[in-house]
Amino acid sequence: MTASMLRLAVIALILSAPVAASAQSPAPKSDDPVVAKVNGETIRRSEVLETQKLLPPQYRNLPLEQIYPLLLDEMIDGRLATAEARRMKLQNDPQVKRRIANAEDQILREAYFDREVTKILTDQELRKRYDEIVAAMPKQEEIRARHIVVKTKEEAEAIIKQLEAGGDFAAIAKEKSADGSKDEGGDLGYFTKGDVVPAFWAAADALKPGEITKTPVETEFGWHVIQVEDRRTAQPPPFDSVREQLYNQLSRQIIADQLAKLRGKAKVERFNLDGTPRKE
Repeated sequence: MTASMLRLAVIALILSAPVAASAQSPAPKSDDPVVAKVNGETIRRSEVLETQKLLPPQYRNLPLEQIYPLLLDEMIDGRLATAEARRMKLQNDPQVKRRIANAEDQILREAYFDREVTKILTDQELRKRYDEIVAAMPKQEEIRARHIVVKTKEEAEAIIKQLEAGGDFAAIAKEKSADGSKDEGGDLGYFTKGDVVPAFWAAADALKPGEITKTPVETEFGWHVIQVEDRRTAQPPPFDSVREQLYNQLSRQIIADQLAKLRGKAKVERFNLDGTPRKE
């Protein structure tokens, strides 16, 4: 990242600020000090924070102290440019008026959708939807297993004999396994049927906890010796870990439903590009 790249990002943001403005309520003035004055017009700390939130992701997550001077300078420049445009009466230019009207329309759309979503998707409703989805999910079994994977069937057979003679699975995996799990003693953690290739699942699924495959298992990755350590019913992801994803998914559905209702009440006429009546 360079300062010039960040400056360009901030300039682009400031130029689009009328469209992307935040709908959040301003912070109390006691917690929101003035950080600059431009010809008597104040810029408060909250405005800097809101501008930072609207930056591209690669800049948004930088420490505020690191980008604050540049961010503030560009906000000051934005105020100066806006004031000069008003002095020139550009707000009265027909093309500018159309752009302002378009920006206002977009802000109104965003405010409408945000209000409709917020009204429906309360924390209680979001939790209810989560519980319904979890209840409808098919139960899946998870297996926790270790494995040792080698290049040839003969190597795998020799390892099985070594294990049957009392060899330690994890130690042998660290010594002889040919994949990344060797550093963990071959531990693959918990997995479901869809997480592994069919031949591996079939072999693991036939074992009880503590059992080891009696014959090598061939897959595209080599020859495996498998030891099952545990079996359990897969648990759904915790609510907090999927809350944002669920909120976004349900929000899209609510917006689609609202638009369908609006269409149902509206009289919409369509025409071709040349303005002639459109045959539906």
